[in-house]
Parts: sequence; structure tokens; C-alpha cells
Amino acid sequence: MLGTPRIRDRKDTQRPYPLNQIPKKYLIEIGKHISYLIATGEKGITGEKWEEIFAKSIGGDKLGRSLGLADVVKDNFSWSVKTVKSNKPHYQKSIRIISGRNNVKFSYGIENPLDNIEKTGEAVISIFNERLRTAKSNYKDLTHSFLLRSDDLTSYTLFEIEAYEIDPKTIIWNVNKNGNFEGRVDGKHRFTWQPDGSQFTVIYTVPDDAIKFTIKKPEPLNFDLVIKEIGFDKDWVTIK
Repeated sequence: MLGTPRIRDRKDTQRPYPLNQIPKKYLIEIGKHISYLIATGEKGITGEKWEEIFAKSIGGDKLGRSLGLADVVKDNFSWSVKTVKSNKPHYQKSIRIISGRNNVKFSYGIENPLDNIEKTGEAVISIFNERLRTAKSNYKDLTHSFLLRSDDLTSYTLFEIEAYEIDPKTIIWNVNKNGNFEGRVDGKHRFTWQPDGSQFTVIYTVPDDAIKFTIKKPEPLNFDLVIKEIGFDKDWVTIK
């Protein structure tokens, strides 16, 4: 076997790091940024804040506005970055991720989603796929990155999966008692779409090789010491 040949433009097509093999130096940076948040009094991590932390930690850029499904970019590769709370992030087997609002009326002119459940379901998936294609057409690739975090911000599970289009033909749709659409693949619940608000949720399996880590919780910064450190003066306050 000859193996993989060396080609001149290989560096242009290689990811910054292998899929789901986030380097230790980046994980330490993530821990550093989260520790700072805790020390400055933050009680949680919003999705937008996590995008910012992830981007800074890998040396990438957080997009001011998501492009398709892309939130963070580095070396012209992109990531869709999401975070969810978990009671036991090291043991959770699956997560529900809100992908976005897939408005079938706006995108396809579907006035009554219940008229044709399968058609509506196909439209929902088509909107997701188009957002994915938008990201991939602007960047070399797209990766899903998910962070599970405990309520006390000490335990975490982080994993990545390849972003790929969903085949609508593999999905069987039904409407539950709450009026929401549920999509099943091989009998397993994989998707939820809410007609009221158009929110689309995807259920992902947490892989066995997901990265699990903990962070020592720092003590909150002392208010008086911080005020002294920044040199606060009463003249900073201008009353008009």
C-alpha cells in the first residue's frame, strides 16, 4: 500500500486540527477564559459568550453575524458552536440543540403546516441544509462543536462532529400532543420543529471519545481590590 501521497496544496485543505481532537493548549485556553468569567461574577455561559471563548481559545474569529450555520472561523475553516446545560455532562448520552428558526412560510410560502406534514417536514430540513451549504460554500468546511456544561460551571464535555446535509427521505414525521412536529429516523426521535415560533431542534448522540474536563472554581474577585487596581476615581462619573 502506497498510503496518502504528499501534494503541494495539502496545507490549504487540512483542518487546523483533526476532527474532535482539540489540542490541549486550546483546552487550557478555554479553561482560562471560563475561569475569568467565574472570577468576575458570571453565573452562566450564554451561547454568544461561548462562541467568543471558543474563537479566542483556538486563535480564530467570531463572526459578527452567523453565515449560514457558521459562527467561528479559523484558517478559512468554520464551526457551528453551541452550548447546553447538563446535570451530569460527563455521563449524558444525547443532547438537544436548537439549530435556529426555520420559517416555512417565509422560505416556502407554506401557510398551514398541518395540511401536509411530510411536505412541511421536508421544508424544515431543506432550510437547515441550505444554511449548511451556505457555510460550506463560503469556507473550506464546517464542523459542529458542542459544549455540555454543569450548572456550577465546573464540569464539561466537549465534542465535534462533521457537519453534513440531512436526507429528508430518511425521516418519518408526526405531530405530538403539543402540536409540534417530531422527525424520526429508524424509529428514533431525531428532530423537533415548533410551528409556533419555527424553532428547529436536532438531537445529537454524545460520542464515546468526547473530551471531558473539569475546572477548579476560582474565588470571585474582591470588589475593593479591583476598584483600586483600575485606579477608579470619582471624576470618572460625570453627572449631567
